[in-house]
Amino acid sequence: MLPLKLRILLLTAIFLSNFASMFASDSLIPKKDFGIEEGQLPEDIATFPELKTWAIYQSYELEPDAPHIGLQDYICRMVPETGFQFLLEKQVVSKSTVFLYLDLTRYRTLKGSKFKPRKLNILVNGRPKISVYVDKNQSFTNPVEIPLEPSEYPNGKIYVDLVPSHNSLGRFWGIWDAFVLENRLEARD
Repeated sequence: MLPLKLRILLLTAIFLSNFASMFASDSLIPKKDFGIEEGQLPEDIATFPELKTWAIYQSYELEPDAPHIGLQDYICRMVPETGFQFLLEKQVVSKSTVFLYLDLTRYRTLKGSKFKPRKLNILVNGRPKISVYVDKNQSFTNPVEIPLEPSEYPNGKIYVDLVPSHNSLGRFWGIWDAFVLENRLEARD
């Protein structure tokens, strides 16, 4: 029989190796969370409590940052009226479709609120992919799913442009997280 200290050491090593391998496979997922970065304006970033307070004053209810694939820091990158672009890099290892997911800020209207219709156009590598539309009675499902063929990012670079419609004044739109998966999210969760 092994001494108690040796058994504890072996169990700890096994646990840590399993824990490390779990994170190693997760680190292969191209992802972007939009934390605070140097050189950003204060209005570029908002936290969940800040956005929730703003939403209450607008008679909206804010949906929180979702915990998909472990990305949940409650920090949002706001999208200015002029739009916002970011980059995800994905190795092209197969010729099958991959799925880009965007966890966007989403609001629900409360009774008596005045909700102006808004649209966010999403482009990938300069090509329009999808438009997300919200009004008082209609919204979208988070995270927004965008299928991508390997030919749409041949060099492994996925440039995502978020462009609000011309009537979207201010910083209504925001993005919590973005990630790319080989399989649909439902198959993983």
